Amino acid sequence: MATTKPSAEQIEQKLATFFESAPAFAQPICEKIRTAIAAADPELKATWKWSVPVYEKPGPGMVCGLGIFKQHVSLSFFQGALLPDPHQLFTKSLDAKTMRSIKFTAADQVPEEKLVEYVRAATQLKAGTAAKSAERDVIVVPEDLKQALAESQQLEKFEKLAYTHRKEYVRWVTEAKRPETRDNRILKTVERISEGKKFS
Repeated sequence: MATTKPSAEQIEQKLATFFESAPAFAQPICEKIRTAIAAADPELKATWKWSVPVYEKPGPGMVCGLGIFKQHVSLSFFQGALLPDPHQLFTKSLDAKTMRSIKFTAADQVPEEKLVEYVRAATQLKAGTAAKSAERDVIVVPEDLKQALAESQQLEKFEKLAYTHRKEYVRWVTEAKRPETRDNRILKTVERISEGKKFS
């Protein structure tokens, strides 16, 4: 049996209740995030999906959503995998195939100007682009890592790993800030692959 779509008034009521009944720590966080979203694009409208506020507009469709948890508030970008992260705000442990999230535990952690920048960038994406991109996403294994795996006869085993594990190993290596850290991570990767360990 099809469910009846809530009216605009019902959506407004659900949104108001969501924010009013939020835990004390979450209310000022939500206020700052909502202010940033409004400043980024006045055309972004809050609707009610999956029991949380979701901001959308014609074109990009669903742009971002707000979630309140026991100890944090998360702002999730539905096509975040396509967004640049110049301020390193995305929380890697919350990464999904196409979604990226930012986690806040206190209001003073909310960088409103930076959020405006991220939300604006997200409104420039076409709906569904991230999902298509994820399907075509090819992992480029750096030459130094590929060589180390080949020399230790672990390249074939590495290539048989699930997409996510290969991607995480490559990201771990390429995110190293210093050459010695990168070398160490390459050695560790080779060692873990030889032991049949997935990225964790």
